[in-house]
Amino acid sequence: MTFKQYLYDQKWLLFTFYFILFFISTLISVDPKLQVTVGSLLYMAIVSTIIFNVYFLGSYFYKKNQLEKWEPFALDGLGTYPEAKTFEQKVYVQTLSNVSDNYLKQIQKRNESAKEQLEFMTQWFHEIKTPIAVSRLLLETEVESPSLQEEINRIESYVEQALYFSRLHDFNKDYVIQEIDLEKLIKEIVMAESKTFISKKIKVEMPKINLTVLSDKKALTYIIRQLLLNSLKYTNEHGEISLTINPKTKQLTLRDNGMGIPAEDLPRVFEKGFTGKNGRTHQRSTGMGLYLAKKTVEKLGHDISLSSQVGIFTEAILTFSERENSFYHM
Repeated sequence: MTFKQYLYDQKWLLFTFYFILFFISTLISVDPKLQVTVGSLLYMAIVSTIIFNVYFLGSYFYKKNQLEKWEPFALDGLGTYPEAKTFEQKVYVQTLSNVSDNYLKQIQKRNESAKEQLEFMTQWFHEIKTPIAVSRLLLETEVESPSLQEEINRIESYVEQALYFSRLHDFNKDYVIQEIDLEKLIKEIVMAESKTFISKKIKVEMPKINLTVLSDKKALTYIIRQLLLNSLKYTNEHGEISLTINPKTKQLTLRDNGMGIPAEDLPRVFEKGFTGKNGRTHQRSTGMGLYLAKKTVEKLGHDISLSSQVGIFTEAILTFSERENSFYHM
């Protein structure tokens, strides 16, 4: 900080001092009762100006010295400051401390996000190798097989996961809330997976009551599809999957009579990368499908819950928000 800069910052203090000095001098000179000579008045003005300038210069050099002491702390990094000696300095230190804390939290959040993305993409590249290799092998045999379609579906699922994961942190830039015919959307999703239903001979029960909900169509399609794919994956041949709608509670329930989820795994099914016993023993799983579905549900302001009993059923309930202003939760 130069003296010129300090002078500019203190311009109102200087103006106030010289205005008061001028006012007092004028008042004394025009009042006939006050017997003060011009020399005395001038002497008083000069002494006052000298005292003020000494204070002013002292204040400048003191603050400049303090700023020079603070410079090494600024270079060392955020979060460390010299000892505050005045109440004003304490306010500055507290303010800077709050700013640096918020800044460090933002950096930590971004670092965690970057780490999470790197972990996911590393896993994703590893997982997608398998269906690509199997597909290539099936093509080389020149035998038309339903397995090829299954492997292509797996690739599509992994690509979709990667797409939604990349959009997760900037969700507000790519979502459109609109009225959605839930029954119609469910039929479209089930039809898209019809080959899997047919190949595994799984019976599907469609909703008999319709419901119009407020949501983002692409995101909602992804959520329901993930729940349906999980049911298809862990339901044996000749099993059953039902989708029911409750207009009163604004809920969609997806239930299957598959292998179920062990009680110890149930609280962790929405955790990132958690595969559980079924994912490790039955089919290879990335542990990202339900995690991304849950995160997307939260962004939309909806709610999702899951219950299960081993060997009997698994039930997922998707509850829709009734208020438009509840969408996009950070």
